[in-house]
Amino acid sequence: MKTQTILKTYKALLVFFAAVLILSCNQNPGDDFVKLDAPLKEVLPKITVIVPGEQDKDGKALEIIVGETFKGKAEYLISEGETHQLDYSVLNQHAVEGNRYIYTVVSYNLGGSGTFYYLTAIDKSTLKSVSEVLLGDRVQITSLELSMPRSDTVKITYKDREQGTAFTENPDKDVSKHFHIEQSKLTQVLVEKLE
Repeated sequence: MKTQTILKTYKALLVFFAAVLILSCNQNPGDDFVKLDAPLKEVLPKITVIVPGEQDKDGKALEIIVGETFKGKAEYLISEGETHQLDYSVLNQHAVEGNRYIYTVVSYNLGGSGTFYYLTAIDKSTLKSVSEVLLGDRVQITSLELSMPRSDTVKITYKDREQGTAFTENPDKDVSKHFHIEQSKLTQVLVEKLE
């Protein structure tokens, strides 16, 4: 009789803990998760990036729809009869899907010797970039990942050069940073605040 009572109590506790576990898995910081209409790899060619600091002759921000190749040239009118051209590349191998944003790295060459890399956040509901942060000139991206599952905090690691080192040198300094969206802007987060 005592054994049966213990077994019933044990079964009831197991059911209780299973229910708590299921509920805790469903109650996620991802309650505001925006679902894409296709897998990320199929959505990436449809994203629109806004080139940081570049405008056409009418003062409009330069927008580029990425496309299947993930790289190309953009030519735009900067004044009557004068055009400018830039090269861009979306590092689609470094793309992750967060709650409300897709994060990827985009590089731009504006015609000089520099190639500037930006961590870019794309709003999943519009597929348009909303914020970017400069990582550096001719850096080497190592990885991009979500800091926590179904969150909008990412960790990016890359190689850069020590300050004062010539850009002809290969980047050899390891850099790791965390970012999240705060008031529609990518903001760096200190690692201590994430732990």
